[in-house]
Amino acid sequence: MADQFIKAITKNNDFRAFAVNGTNLVREAAQTHDTSRIASVVLGRGLLASTLMAQAVLKGEERLSIQLNGRGPIGNVVVEADAKGSVRGYVTNPQLDVILNDAGQLDVAQAVGHNGVLQVTKFAPYANPYIGQSQLVSGEIGDDFTYYLAQSEQIPSAIGVSVYMNEDDTVGVAGGFLVQALPGASDASIDQLEKALANMRPLSDMLSDGYTPLDILEEIFGKGEVNILQTAGVGLAAEPPKSAYAKMLATLPAEEIKAMIDEDDGAEVVGKFSGKRYFFTATELREILKQIEENNA
Repeated sequence: MADQFIKAITKNNDFRAFAVNGTNLVREAAQTHDTSRIASVVLGRGLLASTLMAQAVLKGEERLSIQLNGRGPIGNVVVEADAKGSVRGYVTNPQLDVILNDAGQLDVAQAVGHNGVLQVTKFAPYANPYIGQSQLVSGEIGDDFTYYLAQSEQIPSAIGVSVYMNEDDTVGVAGGFLVQALPGASDASIDQLEKALANMRPLSDMLSDGYTPLDILEEIFGKGEVNILQTAGVGLAAEPPKSAYAKMLATLPAEEIKAMIDEDDGAEVVGKFSGKRYFFTATELREILKQIEENNA
């Protein structure tokens, strides 16, 4: 089931804003990858932040790929998202043991680390990919995306993302917001926004209390102070069919396919983004090998 996303603009035309309730997509991703409690939070924050960024910077058939590596024990956080609301991702170590901070809360920053970079690759039809990156500033993910937008995209922004976990290690609620200053925003308006963000209720509390994406934005800007420009659904990208993986295998050297047949009598392909497994029999691999040899001829 798709979650709700909104795009809005403040009535004073100083800011554009995005908000999403991503509970279903984060819950589904956690179930798909069988993530631990802290890995669910890290992956969820990455999915939410990437979804918000994609809606803010992409259009049409464009898509982006995000790699966040802070050299922490979670490993890489990899996410792909497009302008149409589809997103998928994974973390290198989905079974990472719980790490707590001094307050007894999940220590996302320590799990991710902050001695690394956030790299964003944007793909557009008929154009070379654009690669931008910035240093991680905290490992909390929301702060790191905020810094990237300010440094690489030159857009004053604020991103907040939250994943609240139930006692049984399932995802309770998840969501986030992205606010960007428009060219005409005054210093006074920006100062007022910063104060509002500093004083707002914790995002997890709002989501747990049933706040909608519009409610979240009105918590920031005030009741009735934003106009909704777009409402859409967001969700996990569909898993490619087995035939798509067959085409991928057909790009390998013939010698590798022969080895799969002779040594293993088949091959198993595991989708990194879905965890789904596809088995190719020796007969299926011979058909793929035949295609490779015909193409080479």
